Amino acid sequence: MVPFQGYGRLTRSTTLALLAALVILVAEWASLLPANAMLAIRTGCQIYVLLRVMRARISPAYLLLWGPLAWFFPLATALVVYLFGGRKHSSLADAKKEVNRVAWRLSDEPDFGGNRFRLLGDRQGRDTFDELRRQILGAKRRISLSTYILSNDDVGREIVSLLTARAKEGIEVRLLVDAIGSFGIPLRLCRPLRRAGGQVARFNPALPMQGKGSANWRNHRKIAVFDGATAIIGGQNLGSRYMGERPSNRRFRDCSFLIEGPTAAAIERVFIADWCQATDEAPMRFAALLRERSPHVGPARIEVVSSGPDCERDPLWETYERFFSNCKKSITVVTPYFVPDRTLFTLLVTAAHAGRHVKIMVPRRSDHRLLDLARRWHLRTLREAGAEILFFKPDVLHAKLVIVDDEHLVIGSANLDMRSLFWNYEIGAVVRDDVAIAEVKALIFGWETESTRYTEDLYRRTRTLSGRAIEAVAKVIAPLL
Repeated sequence: MVPFQGYGRLTRSTTLALLAALVILVAEWASLLPANAMLAIRTGCQIYVLLRVMRARISPAYLLLWGPLAWFFPLATALVVYLFGGRKHSSLADAKKEVNRVAWRLSDEPDFGGNRFRLLGDRQGRDTFDELRRQILGAKRRISLSTYILSNDDVGREIVSLLTARAKEGIEVRLLVDAIGSFGIPLRLCRPLRRAGGQVARFNPALPMQGKGSANWRNHRKIAVFDGATAIIGGQNLGSRYMGERPSNRRFRDCSFLIEGPTAAAIERVFIADWCQATDEAPMRFAALLRERSPHVGPARIEVVSSGPDCERDPLWETYERFFSNCKKSITVVTPYFVPDRTLFTLLVTAAHAGRHVKIMVPRRSDHRLLDLARRWHLRTLREAGAEILFFKPDVLHAKLVIVDDEHLVIGSANLDMRSLFWNYEIGAVVRDDVAIAEVKALIFGWETESTRYTEDLYRRTRTLSGRAIEAVAKVIAPLL
């Protein structure tokens, strides 16, 4: 039986930080340290917090959250920021570069051309569920699957059951789940899969602080790769809230995408990097897999963009910044949570003022009320600049799509909010194919018929003093959500 991976001891740095904080707190309580020493410790903690927050580069308002906490509770705030703050991790970035070095040593640069692309976007998520089942049953050698949420419901249980059956047949099965998004579920649900020889790992356990880096860094990627030749990515988690055989009035409206061809191997490379981080396996163990190349099977060019604390920069944010800056005609954004950083928001407002057709589609009400409050000012400002704002009414719209100038389509797991852009591990893909873009535009047009346009009375409460205050608080807290 393959052991359940992802549980480990407290990391050495975390243990030392907790012990140091405990010693200082006891010494302060017992008055064992001189006043000057305590003042120096408090000042050092305050400086540490401010430096970490400023390096986050998320939002000037972010300082309004941590500044007062650092002033009044310097030691506790410094410990929280150490455990949960920060955006980048140099050792993780080095580990990811090692995976890429191994891959490039064994093969050429990633090939993003020659792919076949298909939208999986029916109302109930049946397309995605059926395709997952078909690919799992049809895999010849291996299945690599990563998700943020694995639900213990009909959909989650069936997926695990199918994986278990394939593992018994000798197929190499790896299932990676986020330790917070799927908190507690894999222990119960995945026991048969592990007994069948499948491998299951939790990504970055946060309780009790056993992960690598900040407990605030979550793996939000949704990846399924089969034999290195076919991949499914998008916004749908593995649960009945996102997909299913039977209709449900609680199901989110979402979509995923089937990619066949060389890009599937590049997506699997992202999965391997995450797996190595979660399990401490050496990248060279996957040498044979990284050496594989898939043949060209279609006309679409699909470039993979992965982003997260293990990247030196912010590739996904940089992709949006480049596309928005060079926009000539139109920008369409579909996202459940719209709280962009200042730079991207300014580019959208500038494009709208310049006469570009900027269209933002969000759910009338998402599953995160505070983020709905935080988006109010952004949507109102864009509307005043001339953008088209659409509110999807029937269900929670959970899709993540960006189209620029009808030439570039960005798909994947990332919302257009600061958590996805700067904190989470996310995966995106830039699609350059006229047929694929037309297919996604048709999907969005269908959603438009179920949407209402922005009117001032929708946000009439924001004109009140309490409404403005709520907006301000939500904007400050939004990066943490």
